[in-house]
Amino acid sequence: MHLDPHIAFGIVSTLGAGWLMMVAGVQKNALEARRRRRICPSCGRESHARVCSGCAS
Repeated sequence: MHLDPHIAFGIVSTLGAGWLMMVAGVQKNALEARRRRRICPSCGRESHARVCSGCAS
């Protein structure tokens, strides 16, 4: 099977544009590289669930 150069250029340019948009989003803090820790506003403990286990009980 032969890959047309126009198709190859389209694929490479689309992937390049997506990569640049992702990098720009991370730099502008519109995207997060990692998920931030959730801190309960009431008790100040780190919460791993939807509801703080210290405040719910």
